[in-house]
Amino acid sequence: MRKSIFLILFVLWIAGCTAQTSTFQKADFVRIVDGDTIVVDRGYGNETVRLIGIDAPESVHQDPSRNTEEGRRASAFLADRLKNTEFVYLQKDVSETDRYDRLLRYVWLKQPNSEKESEIRSEMVNAILILNGYAFRHAYPPDTANDEIFQKFMQEAKENHEGLWK
Repeated sequence: MRKSIFLILFVLWIAGCTAQTSTFQKADFVRIVDGDTIVVDRGYGNETVRLIGIDAPESVHQDPSRNTEEGRRASAFLADRLKNTEFVYLQKDVSETDRYDRLLRYVWLKQPNSEKESEIRSEMVNAILILNGYAFRHAYPPDTANDEIFQKFMQEAKENHEGLWK
């Protein structure tokens, strides 16, 4: 019995040590690439960040036939939204990078206090793009921590005929 209790406590302790907590990394905002990709400097030089949980239409694809007016509008919206931004806060989900070696992050305008829906709506760039109709919610497992709320936001954007849903 005593060994069982010890084993249970040990397993709970290990689980607590490995549980992922939200951490935020402040980075200099450098520029946007397109509607779902930006460049930041975390102190190691410029790095490309792919905003996770979303997908914006193409605007700078190597194949010009894939670039769309909607993609240019999404890029313009993001550029306008970030034009006076000096710093952003990066939040990792599960994966560090994608197959193109871009950092995968949720991008915040300011570090949140609670990550409640109201803060996600107003401060998380990924969510702001969805809510304004300039990006689709797109789950890329295993990075799906905000998928449910992004789905809700996309439905809201559709109902309100925002951005791409006009």
